[in-house]
Amino acid sequence: MKEPQIPAERWIRNLLEAAEIIANREYQETRWLATDGLAWETPNEAINALDDCVLNGFIAQFAESFSPVQTEAAIAFRDEVDHYCSGTQQSLEPRDVLADPAWQLVRKAAADFVRVFKGNWPSPHAS
Repeated sequence: MKEPQIPAERWIRNLLEAAEIIANREYQETRWLATDGLAWETPNEAINALDDCVLNGFIAQFAESFSPVQTEAAIAFRDEVDHYCSGTQQSLEPRDVLADPAWQLVRKAAADFVRVFKGNWPSPHAS
Protein backbone atom coordinates (compact mmCIF):
# COMPACT_ATOMS: atom_id res chain seq x y z
CA MET A 1 0.00 0.00 0.00
CA LYS A 2 1.56 3.33 -1.01
CA GLU A 3 1.81 6.17 1.50
CA PRO A 4 -1.43 8.23 1.63
CA GLN A 5 -1.34 11.94 0.82
CA ILE A 6 -3.02 12.74 4.13
CA PRO A 7 -3.09 10.65 7.29
CA ALA A 8 -5.77 7.96 7.31
CA GLU A 9 -7.31 9.34 10.50
CA ARG A 10 -7.82 12.79 8.99
CA TRP A 11 -9.10 11.33 5.72
CA ILE A 12 -11.78 9.24 7.43
CA ARG A 13 -12.68 12.12 9.77
CA ASN A 14 -13.29 14.40 6.75
CA LEU A 15 -15.31 11.71 4.95
CA LEU A 16 -17.40 10.98 8.05
CA GLU A 17 -18.17 14.67 8.49
CA ALA A 18 -19.35 14.94 4.87
CA ALA A 19 -21.30 11.66 5.08
CA GLU A 20 -23.00 12.69 8.34
CA ILE A 21 -24.32 15.85 6.66
CA ILE A 22 -25.59 13.83 3.69
CA ALA A 23 -27.21 11.28 6.02
CA ASN A 24 -29.01 13.81 8.22
CA ARG A 25 -32.40 14.87 6.83
CA GLU A 26 -33.20 17.13 9.80
CA TYR A 27 -29.91 18.99 9.33
CA GLN A 28 -30.64 19.38 5.61
CA GLU A 29 -34.15 20.71 6.21
CA THR A 30 -32.84 23.18 8.81
CA ARG A 31 -29.91 24.41 6.74
CA TRP A 32 -31.08 24.09 3.15
CA LEU A 33 -34.56 25.51 3.66
CA ALA A 34 -33.64 28.26 6.15
CA THR A 35 -34.87 31.76 5.41
CA ASP A 36 -32.02 33.38 7.34
CA GLY A 37 -28.24 33.18 7.42
CA LEU A 38 -28.21 29.38 7.63
CA ALA A 39 -29.54 29.12 4.08
CA TRP A 40 -26.11 29.36 2.48
CA GLU A 41 -25.76 25.59 2.74
CA THR A 42 -27.12 23.66 -0.23
CA PRO A 43 -27.20 20.13 -1.63
CA ASN A 44 -24.41 21.18 -3.99
CA GLU A 45 -22.25 22.08 -0.98
CA ALA A 46 -22.86 18.68 0.62
CA ILE A 47 -21.88 16.83 -2.55
CA ASN A 48 -18.88 19.10 -3.18
CA ALA A 49 -17.67 18.51 0.38
CA LEU A 50 -17.77 14.78 -0.29
CA ASP A 51 -15.92 15.31 -3.59
CA ASP A 52 -13.29 17.35 -1.75
CA CYS A 53 -12.73 14.39 0.57
CA VAL A 54 -12.04 12.14 -2.41
CA LEU A 55 -14.13 9.08 -1.57
CA ASN A 56 -12.83 7.22 -4.64
CA GLY A 57 -9.23 7.85 -3.59
CA PHE A 58 -9.99 6.72 -0.07
CA ILE A 59 -11.44 3.45 -1.34
CA ALA A 60 -8.51 2.90 -3.72
CA GLN A 61 -5.94 3.71 -1.04
CA PHE A 62 -7.36 1.74 1.88
CA ALA A 63 -9.77 -0.92 0.59
CA GLU A 64 -7.36 -3.69 1.59
CA SER A 65 -7.78 -2.67 5.23
CA PHE A 66 -11.60 -2.59 5.18
CA SER A 67 -13.76 -5.35 6.58
CA PRO A 68 -16.18 -6.90 4.05
CA VAL A 69 -19.02 -4.83 5.56
CA GLN A 70 -16.97 -1.64 5.28
CA THR A 71 -16.07 -2.43 1.69
CA GLU A 72 -19.72 -2.96 0.84
CA ALA A 73 -20.78 0.28 2.56
CA ALA A 74 -18.03 2.39 0.98
CA ILE A 75 -18.75 1.12 -2.52
CA ALA A 76 -22.52 1.47 -2.06
CA PHE A 77 -22.12 5.05 -0.84
CA ARG A 78 -19.84 5.95 -3.76
CA ASP A 79 -22.15 4.29 -6.27
CA GLU A 80 -25.31 5.95 -4.90
CA VAL A 81 -23.68 9.38 -5.00
CA ASP A 82 -22.37 8.77 -8.53
CA HIS A 83 -25.77 7.51 -9.68
CA TYR A 84 -27.55 10.48 -8.13
CA CYS A 85 -25.14 13.02 -9.61
CA SER A 86 -25.27 11.50 -13.08
CA GLY A 87 -29.07 11.65 -13.11
CA THR A 88 -29.62 15.17 -11.80
CA GLN A 89 -29.00 18.75 -12.85
CA GLN A 90 -25.72 20.41 -11.99
CA SER A 91 -27.43 22.95 -9.73
CA LEU A 92 -29.72 21.28 -7.22
CA GLU A 93 -32.79 22.86 -5.64
CA PRO A 94 -33.03 21.95 -1.94
CA ARG A 95 -36.78 21.23 -1.91
CA ASP A 96 -36.47 19.01 -4.97
CA VAL A 97 -33.56 17.08 -3.48
CA LEU A 98 -35.32 16.53 -0.16
CA ALA A 99 -38.39 15.17 -1.98
CA ASP A 100 -36.40 12.97 -4.39
CA PRO A 101 -36.57 9.22 -3.60
CA ALA A 102 -33.11 8.83 -5.16
CA TRP A 103 -31.71 11.24 -2.55
CA GLN A 104 -33.24 9.02 0.14
CA LEU A 105 -31.05 6.20 -1.20
CA VAL A 106 -27.96 8.43 -1.04
CA ARG A 107 -28.88 9.44 2.51
CA LYS A 108 -29.27 5.78 3.54
CA ALA A 109 -25.95 4.82 1.94
CA ALA A 110 -24.28 7.73 3.77
CA ALA A 111 -25.79 6.61 7.08
CA ASP A 112 -24.58 3.05 6.47
CA PHE A 113 -21.08 4.34 5.68
CA VAL A 114 -21.01 6.33 8.93
CA ARG A 115 -22.36 3.40 10.93
CA VAL A 116 -19.68 0.95 9.81
CA PHE A 117 -16.68 3.31 9.75
CA LYS A 118 -17.15 5.68 12.71
CA GLY A 119 -14.96 4.41 15.53
CA ASN A 120 -14.19 1.23 13.56
CA TRP A 121 -11.56 2.40 11.07
CA PRO A 122 -8.67 2.56 11.08
CA SER A 123 -8.88 -0.47 13.27
CA PRO A 124 -9.15 0.56 16.91
CA HIS A 125 -6.92 -2.44 17.62
CA ALA A 126 -4.12 -1.37 15.25
CA SER A 127 -0.92 -0.25 16.84
